[in-house]
Amino acid sequence: MINSKIFSIFCIFLIATFPSASAFDVLGHDLNAGWDDVAALGVGGVALGAVAVTAGAPILVAAGVGIGGAIVVDYAYRWATGKDAEDDSGAVTGAAKTNVSDEEYMNGSYVYEELAGYRQYSEEAAAKDIAEIKDKLESGIGTYSFKTTGTLSDVSVSMKGPDKIYGFSAFPVQLKFDEALTGSESSYVKIESVKIYLVDSDGVKWNERTYSDDIKLQEESNDYPDAIEEYILNFTMKAPDPYIGKAKSMITNAPDREILQELINAEVKQFELVVEIEGYAKLYKKESGYKIDAETGLEVWKTWEEYDKTITIDTKLTSLEAWDRIHNGAYYVDGADGSLPTKFVNEVTPIAYSSYANGATSNIIGRVWASPVHCYNSSAQYKFILVGQPENLEPVSVTIEDDYGALVLKLRDDGVATIASETPGNFHDMAVHNGVTTSLNYLKDDSTEAFETYFLVIADVDDDIDSALPVWSLIQPRISVIDNVKYSLSEEFKEEILELLSDGSVSDTDSERITEIIEISENSLKEKQYVAELESEKYEDNEKARNAISNSLKDYEKAFEYYEKAKNTDDPEEVKVYTYLAGDIYEPAGDYWREAAEKYNLGLDDQGDALASNAEKLESLASEYEPSLWFSAGSTLSEWWTQFKSGFGIGNVPDTVLIIVVVIVLVCGAAIIIKIL
Repeated sequence: MINSKIFSIFCIFLIATFPSASAFDVLGHDLNAGWDDVAALGVGGVALGAVAVTAGAPILVAAGVGIGGAIVVDYAYRWATGKDAEDDSGAVTGAAKTNVSDEEYMNGSYVYEELAGYRQYSEEAAAKDIAEIKDKLESGIGTYSFKTTGTLSDVSVSMKGPDKIYGFSAFPVQLKFDEALTGSESSYVKIESVKIYLVDSDGVKWNERTYSDDIKLQEESNDYPDAIEEYILNFTMKAPDPYIGKAKSMITNAPDREILQELINAEVKQFELVVEIEGYAKLYKKESGYKIDAETGLEVWKTWEEYDKTITIDTKLTSLEAWDRIHNGAYYVDGADGSLPTKFVNEVTPIAYSSYANGATSNIIGRVWASPVHCYNSSAQYKFILVGQPENLEPVSVTIEDDYGALVLKLRDDGVATIASETPGNFHDMAVHNGVTTSLNYLKDDSTEAFETYFLVIADVDDDIDSALPVWSLIQPRISVIDNVKYSLSEEFKEEILELLSDGSVSDTDSERITEIIEISENSLKEKQYVAELESEKYEDNEKARNAISNSLKDYEKAFEYYEKAKNTDDPEEVKVYTYLAGDIYEPAGDYWREAAEKYNLGLDDQGDALASNAEKLESLASEYEPSLWFSAGSTLSEWWTQFKSGFGIGNVPDTVLIIVVVIVLVCGAAIIIKIL
C-alpha cells in the first residue's frame, strides 16, 4: 500500500514536470515539448511502473521500470510517427526562443519593450493613466459619528465627511442642523457661531474656520410659513500639515534636498475633528384661559403663546472618523525605471516612468513621462501631467490654482545639492487636464556624483467661504542618470554580421570576418571588465554595492562566453543568437549592475535598485534564449551515455536498440527480485 502511494506521487511528478521544458534531450535525442511526447512518456512510465508496483516490486525498481517504460513507449511513438526524422533538421537549444529576427538584432525592440515596461506617450495614454490613478483615489461621502459635550438644546446635528482621505489633502465636512422643538410654534433656535478645526496628537490646533452668520431654525407652520427647519453648512478642512511652509519655500527659494526628501516621506499626524456650536434656544409656552374678546367685549376661552425661557447652546462635537479614513499620501506609480540603455538615445518619444509622490494626494495627482535615455552631459525631455481633483471635495464647490517647479538637483561629492536645471510656471485652473513639457539637463563636472529630478506643485483650494487652503504635491520619478557608455558590438558590426549571414550559411571567409569582429568587441568588453574589477575594491564595505559589482562581472563573463560560442559555430542562427546575447543582453546587464554598484555606494539605494531591476529584466530576457534545465541535464546524460557505449565497443549500436535491451533487463530483473522476495 505504501509503495503504491509513493509511486502515485512519483507518477504525478513525472507527468507534471515534463511539460515544463520546452525541449529536452534524452540520450542524445531531442524531445520537443509537444503534448504528444508528454502523453507518450506519461502513459509509458505510469503503465509499466504500475505493473511493477502491482507485482509487489520495491519502489525504486518500479520507478526504474516506469522511466524505462516512458522512454520505450515514446521512442516507439516517435518512430511510428516519424518525429525522430525532425531531429536532423537543425540544432536544438532547448530554449523558448531559438532565433533572433533581423529587426530585433538591429533595433532591440524586444529589449525596449521589456525595459520601457509601460507605454509610450500619447494624449490618450496619458488620459488613461490619470483616469486609472483617479479611480484608485476616488472618494465618496459618509456619515461621521461624534461625541457631544456641553449643552445642545432643541436642535439635532449630523456630520458627514469623505470615506477616504489621502495625505495632506483638503477635504469636505458637512454639518446639518435640524430643529427639534416641541410644543409652541413660536419657539426657535438661533445658531450664532459654528467653529470647526482639527487638533493633532500633540494638542496643536489646525485650520480653524468659523461661520458667524445667524442660523434661525423653527418649525414651519401657518403662522410661520417661511420658517427654516434644517440648515446645511459645508466646510473645507485639511489634514494637519507642518510641511506646507517648507514646501512653499522650495518654490520661492533655492530648493533643499533634505527638505524635498522630508516631503516625499512625510506622514500625517493623528488628529480629531472638533466642532464648537454657540447660540440659544428661545422657548415659548402655550397658555389657556378666559380673556376679554376685543370685538365682542365678552370673556371667552383662549389659547396663546408666551415667552418661557432661553436656553444657551454651547456644545462641542469631537470625532475621530476623519482620522480613521486617512490614508498615507505617499503613493507609487509603476513604469520604466532608471534609464534605458544608451543604444536607445535616439528614441525621442517619452515613456512613462515609475515615480513616488506625496502630499495632497486626494486633491492633486500626477504622472511623469520622459525621454527613454538619461545620461550625463545631455538633456532629457520631460512631460509632467497633473490634474486637480475638486470632485473629491464635493459637496463643497472649490477651485484649485497653483504654482509649480520642475527641477533637477545635482548631488556633489561635498554633500551639497545644487540646482542643475529648473522650470517654474503654473497651470492656473487645475480642475482640467494639465501638462507641461520641458527640457532638463544633466551637466556633469568633477564634483558631480548623481542627479535627482523633482516636480513640486503648491496650490490653493478655495471654497469661497473662508481663506483658501494651501496644499502641496511632490513627485519624484524613479530616474537614474547613467554614463554614456558604448557597446562592444557596434551597430556597424551588427549590420556587417547580418550581411555575412544573409545567404543562410557561414563560409570559411564569413567565419574569419565574424571572428575578427568578435575579437574587436571582446577587447572593448575587456576594458569594461577591467574597470569593474578595479572598482570592486572600493565597494568592500558596502554589501549591496559589492554584490552588484560581482553581478556585473558575472554578466560580462557571460558575454565573453557567448562571444566564444559565436566564433565556434557555423550555424547562422546561432551566430546571431550568441552575439545578440553577448552584446545586447549580458553586456548592458553588466553595465546596469556596475552603475547600480556606484549608486549603492553613494547611499542612493533607490536609484541603485532601479538600475538593478533593469539588469534583472535583461537577465530574464536572456533566459528565454538559453537551454532549459531539462535540456542541460539531458545533454550531460547524453555525453555519459556516449562514453558508456564507446567503453564497451558498441558505439555504433543505435540508442533505440540498447534502450529496449536495458528496459527488458530491468523488467526481467525486477521480476526475478520479486520472485525471490
